[in-house]
Amino acid sequence: MKFNIISIACLALAVSPAFADNHEEAEDWVQRVYLEYVKGDKHDAYKEVVTEWNECIKEADEDAEWSVYQAETGNVNRYAFVVNNQRWADFDDDDTELDACYGQFKDRYHDTVDKVYASFDVYLEDHSHHVDDDKDRSIAWVTSFELEDRRAFLENVKKYTEAAKENEWGDPFYFYSAIGGEHGSGIYVVSPVTSFADFDGDNGFWKMLEEHFGEEAFMKMRETDRESIKDYHADIWVRVDELSHMKE
Repeated sequence: MKFNIISIACLALAVSPAFADNHEEAEDWVQRVYLEYVKGDKHDAYKEVVTEWNECIKEADEDAEWSVYQAETGNVNRYAFVVNNQRWADFDDDDTELDACYGQFKDRYHDTVDKVYASFDVYLEDHSHHVDDDKDRSIAWVTSFELEDRRAFLENVKKYTEAAKENEWGDPFYFYSAIGGEHGSGIYVVSPVTSFADFDGDNGFWKMLEEHFGEEAFMKMRETDRESIKDYHADIWVRVDELSHMKE
């Protein structure tokens, strides 16, 4: 699938953070994200036109895969259209059939949305922990960071990721470096789960890290984290399966 082609075809399809499905050579991969604000009385019309548009995309590119998410927190008129993991060079490609899909549906689509923000989000493989069942995890807790010291923050995240892999931690997390988007460039992490019940209680992640590094070393790392983070905010997103297209 040509990642940039889907971007063109879905021009205004806004998206937010999503899951990474292919993690080989992930440092060379980018996902295209469109975050769109749907008009409050146009949700049904939006879903109708996107469903028809998606069918056109499937016919134009049989290899295409994407996910659509709706915000469950903050402004719930937000949807995210995410196409995962393409190389930068793929954005130089073009496709007349997908362009034709956009031309066919653009007027109806733009009638349903107020605004759209786009970004290129670079997957940070060395700072992410993959598990095999991530496609089954349709709910995403997404935390975005405003950083005072990006380097120190990411150095610790890399160490936490190595510890998670060594301890065979069962819950995935995926870090991205966003270029553009609603709030400009920055770092965010996606923590996908299968149900809201998975958010209940303490999952033991920080305890695992403390045991791995030792209490004194871990406390110093956490102090570095606090000094590195200026601010952060979180949202919960739920995948809209009828608008998404992922192969088994």
